[in-house]
Amino acid sequence: MARPAAHLMVSTGLATLQWIRTGRFAPTVAPILSGFLIDGDHLVDFVRYRLNGQKSEGRIILPLHGWEFVPVLLLLERILGRRFAGGLLLGYLAHLGLDQITNETTHPLTYLLSFRWRRGFPSRLFTHPDESHIDWMRQSIFQIWRHF
Repeated sequence: MARPAAHLMVSTGLATLQWIRTGRFAPTVAPILSGFLIDGDHLVDFVRYRLNGQKSEGRIILPLHGWEFVPVLLLLERILGRRFAGGLLLGYLAHLGLDQITNETTHPLTYLLSFRWRRGFPSRLFTHPDESHIDWMRQSIFQIWRHF
């Protein structure tokens, strides 16, 4: 399973390549925004878990983890011109690609948001031998860094 630290390393590597390629700030930070900070969507599940009395209820939403966003980012990059030099799309593709390869899933379409939505966002699409996937949600918001 790709932990946030792995995503940060990959995004930082892409940011470095963007800096070498363009020498500009926006293209350099773009892969970090879309390749690392995307994991902020896990907080949606954290809040749901807390509001539900710390019961997993067998659902994982991950609203920003979906291949459907690739055409949206491609269009956004086109509209913005050279501003991000493809860095937003690059970071996002790296993030989802790493997740798709390293996270165990029960179906190859698990990283399609529409696929998960039509099935009610069941957590069983992501295979976990135990409840280790929700251990981080049992922590205080200030202790989440330990799962980095």
